[in-house]
Amino acid sequence: MASQSSRFAEIAIPTAVRGTFTYRVPEELVADVVPGVRVEVPFGARLTTGFVLRLADEAPADIARIREIREVLDEEHPALLPEIVELCEWASDYYLAPIGEVLRSALPANMSARGKRRATVVATDDELGALISDRRLQKGDLSVVDAIRGGTRDVARLGRAMKNARAALGRLREAGAVRIEDDLRDNEGVRYDRFVILQNDEGELSSKQSEVVDALRRGGGVAIHSALVDAGLSASSISTLHKKGVVAIESRARRHTLDGFFGGMEPSPLGELDYSDEQRHAIDSVRASLGKFAAFLLQGVTGSGKTEVYIEIMREAVRRGGQAIVLVPEISLTPALAARLKERFDDRIAILHSGLSPSERYDQWWRARRGEVDVAIGPRSALFTPFPRLGVIIVDEEGDGAYKQEETPRYNARDLAVVRARIRGIPIVLGSATPSLESRENTEKGKYTLLKLDRRVESRPLPEVEVLDIRGERGEKEDRGLIMFSGRLREELGRVFDTGEQAIILMNRRGYAPFLLCRQCENDFRCRDCSVTMTVHRREGLLICHYCGMRKPIPERCPACSGEVMQPIGFGTEKVEERFRQYFPAVPVEVLDRDSIRKKGELVRILDRFRRGETRCLIGTQMLSKGHHFPGVTLTAVINADSILGYPDFRSAEKTFYLLTQVAGRSGRGTTPGRVVVQTGFPSHYAIQHVVRHDYDGFFASEIEFRRKFRYPPVAGLIAILIRGEELSRVEKAALALGKRLEERVRAIADARLQGPAPAPLARIKGVFRYQVLVRSAERAKLRRAVDDALQGALPPGVEVIVDVDPINIL
Repeated sequence: MASQSSRFAEIAIPTAVRGTFTYRVPEELVADVVPGVRVEVPFGARLTTGFVLRLADEAPADIARIREIREVLDEEHPALLPEIVELCEWASDYYLAPIGEVLRSALPANMSARGKRRATVVATDDELGALISDRRLQKGDLSVVDAIRGGTRDVARLGRAMKNARAALGRLREAGAVRIEDDLRDNEGVRYDRFVILQNDEGELSSKQSEVVDALRRGGGVAIHSALVDAGLSASSISTLHKKGVVAIESRARRHTLDGFFGGMEPSPLGELDYSDEQRHAIDSVRASLGKFAAFLLQGVTGSGKTEVYIEIMREAVRRGGQAIVLVPEISLTPALAARLKERFDDRIAILHSGLSPSERYDQWWRARRGEVDVAIGPRSALFTPFPRLGVIIVDEEGDGAYKQEETPRYNARDLAVVRARIRGIPIVLGSATPSLESRENTEKGKYTLLKLDRRVESRPLPEVEVLDIRGERGEKEDRGLIMFSGRLREELGRVFDTGEQAIILMNRRGYAPFLLCRQCENDFRCRDCSVTMTVHRREGLLICHYCGMRKPIPERCPACSGEVMQPIGFGTEKVEERFRQYFPAVPVEVLDRDSIRKKGELVRILDRFRRGETRCLIGTQMLSKGHHFPGVTLTAVINADSILGYPDFRSAEKTFYLLTQVAGRSGRGTTPGRVVVQTGFPSHYAIQHVVRHDYDGFFASEIEFRRKFRYPPVAGLIAILIRGEELSRVEKAALALGKRLEERVRAIADARLQGPAPAPLARIKGVFRYQVLVRSAERAKLRRAVDDALQGALPPGVEVIVDVDPINIL
């Protein structure tokens, strides 16, 4: 890129302000400032990280106010690929989100905060002298070395304080004399190794030098320690090759092997699999579309072999020189699938999720950016994996609500994955036993191709589902009319354990009980800052609010009336485990929920123990309802199938059908047929009846009729607007004003419907009052423009407006 003094950059800043900002590019940075790089820029009174979107030579009208870029933060490659920038700009426009916030979410958290890079001298004085003699360094570069050794390690400060420091740092880094790294902090820290990289293998070489070159040809960059110890190469040979320019030496963050992440997962046999006709048809259909955009919905019953289809499609993409992204909705699904992928792709896989430490995630991300891996797997944010040769995207359990981000930017990773595939010109496969209504409707419209797997592998039968009507059941006295283990369920569990089999019990609420009740004054111990009761966690001796995290010791007396009789009402996983141990004291049991897997690695350990049969029963929340393969499980029990049906949410039937179908699918995946027992007070509800018949198509027909009648998604677009603040009067005033502006603007949209403003179903969370407005219309683009226009009005101090396009949760 030619050096020009009048270059300007359009930069996105991670801030709530929508739009971009223009900065001048200093002459000495012109070659380094390219679209996609991170830069350090002044913003107000502080310095922050920005993302370069575009460059221009034409000066803006207010040039006198333009400030300069301070520093370029990316050394090897721009952090953001062009297609990622394009994807984020699309998301910003569609989800009405600030572009800087969207770009920030595309990077590991420790790369998007204010950029700081540190320089460290790694060469000795003798090595520096040799580099000057070889003219790879200049004498003046030693002043920068002295400054670093003297304590000035911040690259930006060096650049500002010393003339020509940037050029000197570039030479020092290229020669391997100085290491420059992002300043990351986590529990383990980030450690670095020096690597030997082959640059040029031409010219005369000694036998020892040829050994070095041959080793580098086989393995690419090799850590110096490995080269000296494992390969038996000499330090003098490496040093001589470095002086000749045959090899380069650079520092890289030490890789995390993540071997413990896979635990003791049982490997499946390698080799070619014997695919069913349905699987082969699905594989061939996607294979024929490699190299062009096509969207497929793989609708397969639980246990039908969707994972094998995914793996074969990815193998074909990799064979053709491409790479693959696999999205999963839950961290809990990552270990098992990652272990399967490791069997097929060895170490050329990257794992990306929030359960990793910052340095682990940073390492995995950079491995992908450098093209060192073929497959990336992880939840939502893995969508932004910076693969330069992306060839296919897989979205497993595509109907799961976890793909929707519940904080700004509120994107749906499933839908953005389709957009990325279209931008890239590659196929995408959305798979599930219970597809979202949105995806299934897209097949009806011809936007997606429907592929079906209607039979389980090896023709194994689907589990028989028994619905237990608990309305006439008599429960334990302490449960106050609620039913935990009905007589029939205890009978089924006893039969399973007597025959040496395993069971899964779904209780989709963690903790001991939803709330504590004083029997004398009926105080229900509500959270001080939220419109909810505090959950009883008896094991920890605490009342915990699951929305704001507030914790209080369980009191011995009621603080309202000093009463001594306080009773936990309802039940969660803790209480179910307690009661289970009373009924089946000899049966090993564990709990899988967010509380039980807080300790790093505990998720994999719990799943491993159950898979090996050391645990006979696993009690858990929806974390265990999908994606897991436990051949020994022959019974799945659902304690309360009605927990979601009562929500004030138009998706409640869909979520109920999804959860019950998925958890039912964990049963009977081995050689013994499985059973499912569902306890409910609404046995005739259509969602539950379709679960009994394993009838997704029937459920879709019933549910889409309801959505058409009331104009809910996917028939119409929906936007939820949340107005929140700590002072109720200001929130109410802002909500009414916004509602009036919205009403004026949506009036021109023929089928638009406006609900609210009104207090949100959860009217207060974390001390913040919440009002809600819902608008919907089949004319989605017009609806977004109307909302965007209405948002331009001024807000009272302390009031914030949150926009959620295509919301999953409207509570």
